[in-house]
Amino acid sequence: MSSPIDLNNKDFNELSQLVYNECGINIHKGKLELLKSKIAKRMRITKISSTSLYLQHLKKNKSEITEFIDTVTTNHSFFFRENRGIEAIIEHLSKQNTGTSKNFKLWCAACSTGDEPYSVTVQMLERDLSFSLLATDISHSVLKTAARGIYSVDRVRNVPTPVLHRYFQKGTGKSEGFIRVRKEIQRHIAFKKFNLITDPIPTQSFDVVLCRNVMIYFDNPTTEKVVNKLYQALVPGGLFIIGQAESLLNMDHKFKPATNIPSTHIK
Repeated sequence: MSSPIDLNNKDFNELSQLVYNECGINIHKGKLELLKSKIAKRMRITKISSTSLYLQHLKKNKSEITEFIDTVTTNHSFFFRENRGIEAIIEHLSKQNTGTSKNFKLWCAACSTGDEPYSVTVQMLERDLSFSLLATDISHSVLKTAARGIYSVDRVRNVPTPVLHRYFQKGTGKSEGFIRVRKEIQRHIAFKKFNLITDPIPTQSFDVVLCRNVMIYFDNPTTEKVVNKLYQALVPGGLFIIGQAESLLNMDHKFKPATNIPSTHIK
């Protein structure tokens, strides 16, 4: 069913350009109905009855732009998603750690609701590796979910049972059907807001940067800009991991492919 929101070509172009400038997400005409539904949602929340009035409100209020981008951003994740690559990365770090006590630094640069950084953390702990992990996202609402660490049980369906028992608490009573990440796991992760397009990279350098399943929403120029920004965040020899549906082909960058680790590149 189409949205009752009226959005002419001029308004669509202005709005899609605003989203593109703020977060790099490329909204084409095929996403018109999606954009209308997101506008309708924000109009209900802000209690603005006219599309034109909402668009005026949006353009004049930085806080509403943040909320709108938050609504537009698609967040679909679960624990141990595309985990073969994660396993290979951790195996690589384990080999580097032989006979040393290295403290690895990792960055999940588009962490969504926290499924990915928690998945990485429990597997790093299983290998008895010392590390710290920065988890960032543009959306304050998904970061809030991530920091709470409470999820429906269907999100952990891919987690091996022994790992589930060690690192998660099963909800009872009113919390039945949910799990909570144990507090001792959360202390390894710092959740922070970060815009891949506009924010400067962190001052520290990382052994691993994961930026998975977000660049599928970018056009090639934006992806190239993000890739080269994240290159600067890695130590020499550091690993850069993208999603299985993503590629760095036909882009100008300095990464070398890691032939033994899926969807991974080396600085």
